[in-house]
Amino acid sequence: MAYPEEKLKALQAMQREALEYAKDYGLTVEELTDVELSAFGMAFDRQFVLQFPQREIVNMYRRHQKEILLGAMVAKAQMDANIEGEMPSSGRVGGPIPIRACFVGVGDDWEDAAPFSTGAPDNWIHSGTTLLGGTAGNPIRIGDNAVFVVIGVGSLHPSPKIESIQFTIDGKTKPVIITGWSQKTSGLRVNEFDKAMIWKKGTTVLAKVFISAAFGSSVDDYPYLIGAAYILEPQLRVLDAADLCGSAEARDVNKVVLTT
Repeated sequence: MAYPEEKLKALQAMQREALEYAKDYGLTVEELTDVELSAFGMAFDRQFVLQFPQREIVNMYRRHQKEILLGAMVAKAQMDANIEGEMPSSGRVGGPIPIRACFVGVGDDWEDAAPFSTGAPDNWIHSGTTLLGGTAGNPIRIGDNAVFVVIGVGSLHPSPKIESIQFTIDGKTKPVIITGWSQKTSGLRVNEFDKAMIWKKGTTVLAKVFISAAFGSSVDDYPYLIGAAYILEPQLRVLDAADLCGSAEARDVNKVVLTT
């Protein structure tokens, strides 16, 4: 399927602007060819525009498309392989695609993070999940074969209780994200970031949630990352989360997410 010429020209212009973003982020990048830009554009539309009925989510992805494209340029340089959309051929990079929970070690799906303790910060993304089996409270480390562009957080729970979320990236604690989801009686339970976080090889990530003790000693909630992933093709063929990162051997082979 040919990618429309007018859309390709728009992505070419966007890539030129993304190169300036790279300087701000201090990132090493490699420009995408027109073939790769077309693959990026088709994957972006399929994964993040056509998949969502909510205009608010679609518009969020569109607002951050330049940063998601920048993530593709980072992934190409990091993995020394071409970007080839959501169904890459052998040895190519898949993306942009949604971020699976197992890509960051949370579990088989985002629901596996529950239950959370209340009244004090509790770990969400960390080395000590049931899937990773590392030290609780230690950050994860992004491996050689993954790049993530995180543009926001949300909750999949029908009655979310998380009051706030905090990230620590490369040892630097970020300002608290006040979600207020428990106070929303309608609408989407999402919080968009002003600026995307780009997690590349070697980035360490720790995320904690805070939930009021008013809800009891522990509760279920299902936070998830909103954004895009770039994963090398062999690792995209791994269906079972345990086979991807559920043991030290699997983590060493796949190099998507590592413990610290």
